[in-house]
Amino acid sequence: MNSLISKSTKKKTLNEYGYICFLTGLFFLPSSLLIGAILLLPSAILGTITHKKSFLKDQWNYSLIIFGLFILISAFLQNFILKNAYSDIWDPKLSFIGLANWLPFIWFFWAFQPFLDSKLKRKYFGIIALAGSLPVLISGFGQYFFSWHGPFETFYGLIVWYQRPIEIPGGLSGLFSNQNYAGSWLNFVWPFCLAFFIKERDLNFKRLVIFSFLFSVGFAGFLTYSRNAWIGFVTSITILSGKKGLKIILISLTCLSLLLLLPNFFEEAKKNFQDLLPERIILEFVKEGYVGLDVTRSEIFLSGIKLIKASPLLGIGAGSFPGIFELQTGFWKGHSHNLFIELAISYGLPATIIFFATISSIIFLSAKEIFLKEKVDLFLIDKAIWAALFTFLLSQLFDIQYLDGKISIFAWMLISSLKNIATERYHNK
Repeated sequence: MNSLISKSTKKKTLNEYGYICFLTGLFFLPSSLLIGAILLLPSAILGTITHKKSFLKDQWNYSLIIFGLFILISAFLQNFILKNAYSDIWDPKLSFIGLANWLPFIWFFWAFQPFLDSKLKRKYFGIIALAGSLPVLISGFGQYFFSWHGPFETFYGLIVWYQRPIEIPGGLSGLFSNQNYAGSWLNFVWPFCLAFFIKERDLNFKRLVIFSFLFSVGFAGFLTYSRNAWIGFVTSITILSGKKGLKIILISLTCLSLLLLLPNFFEEAKKNFQDLLPERIILEFVKEGYVGLDVTRSEIFLSGIKLIKASPLLGIGAGSFPGIFELQTGFWKGHSHNLFIELAISYGLPATIIFFATISSIIFLSAKEIFLKEKVDLFLIDKAIWAALFTFLLSQLFDIQYLDGKISIFAWMLISSLKNIATERYHNK
């Protein structure tokens, strides 16, 4: 009996240590991938040790294991068996390197779940994510308004922040490599700002702090001049505020579209409205902003789809798209601008379909729990988590920020949270 109590106490202590490492790693993640990863790795190990189920007993892991086997086999065949028509411009070792974007997260997805398996833990998750984003906001505003370019060092050079000067048409990027990555991170934390602000109705210091974050994150997202960020912000508002928010947004977007896009429609009002907006914003929505563009997004997609058709089962190889696209068109693009097209080019359609089906199932089942069953006990943080992942995946249809380590780690934390939400009602019966 004493031995049983001792084991139970030890397991609880390990879980607590893991949870502390998890929250601390989350706090440092947006500022430093290195420190965040150093802290999150032991939290994942401790999460594995203290998990209620073994890895192979959780049925949700099966499809991801199959996905992992598919991409591993694909990378092996690309390196040692198959002949590649583009071997002169592409190194097949990149397929093995590319596995780092996927295989570790199959484990993280499961190992992080003990730290996100209750509403209280997910609330702290949102709070720490916001607190850790403060350096992103400070550095971004410093870059935009005061020309802070760095590099800045701390902890005896362990952390080095590089911030590039903002060049038109670029926007605020802060601690990230460009404005689209910064916009993606701000899209992650924006729904939490909304959730905490909606929940805190009393006018007090706490609400003032929450409003400060709400305004700062929203303003920083606006200054990224990233269309994906703007669309994500609007989408999150709609999800968090419900039908009223949707009506307001639809009316506003309709009026904006009429004023900006339709020729000879209230010409004077259109001109006055455009005069109020910075030219850089207007160029994001009118055809003049695309003059001189080397290649359109649709052309990139079509090129990617043709590569998938060339090798649908196993793909051509990770990192192959830039060289092939440049060979075919004379223009260099770092990726196919669609996460699912990129994955299919890298490792084939079967792996992509399995991955897409798994994530879609988690999103769908968690949505049923959050939006259909929780009418009495509505928990806004869960809605915020769902909105953050949904808007992120929506943005990956037109760009790929997933390849940034900070962003991919946080995205899988969101997936782990939603998996818990989708199944916790079943486990609590």
